[in-house]
Amino acid sequence: MSSIMVINAKGGSGKTTISTNLAAYYAVNSFNVTLVDLDPQASSLNWLSSRPITKAKIKGLSSLPNKTSSKVNDITIIDVPAAIYGARLETYIKKARKIIIPVLPSPIDMSAARDFLKSIRNLGSVVRNRTDICLVANRCRANTNIFEELDDYLVNERGIRYVSAFRDNTNYINAAKKGIGIFEMGQSMTAQDREEWKPLISWLKTKRK
Repeated sequence: MSSIMVINAKGGSGKTTISTNLAAYYAVNSFNVTLVDLDPQASSLNWLSSRPITKAKIKGLSSLPNKTSSKVNDITIIDVPAAIYGARLETYIKKARKIIIPVLPSPIDMSAARDFLKSIRNLGSVVRNRTDICLVANRCRANTNIFEELDDYLVNERGIRYVSAFRDNTNYINAAKKGIGIFEMGQSMTAQDREEWKPLISWLKTKRK
């Protein structure tokens, strides 16, 4: 069993987009997927309520499960609300084996990411002994100065791997409306998106040394 947490202290960073598309990816690949939505806005669960019954089943929860399965084909994806720090952050992080932190290309979001990563590093042994953490640039537009600034910042963020950048496009909006993921849309129209997800999927499959 693998538990994946998508978290950032700043709202609007695209946590739900990543959570729902990950859930869809694992579901179409025959995993037993549980999508945990801890955000009061319940955007992930709203996405799940729109999901067609013909698509691979995904279980939805609004709180952390009391028990976790030991089956290797079980995946739990946790969408965490913004503004989580201190003891509550530590409690959540202990529930995950992999943590994804999405960051948007804006000065405000980069500043917030620096503060959030500092708070995670302050947890010390919790991070070192229990979890792998990665960074993802989200909603990016290539060849813009602000994306180049974000890319440079994430590359140089010490001790936390920067795995991929996702473009800003309407495929994610259309998928969200229909309760599906980009991996359940036409391959030709989502070819670039699928390529951008490959490094993250590969990172999620790696085991902590």
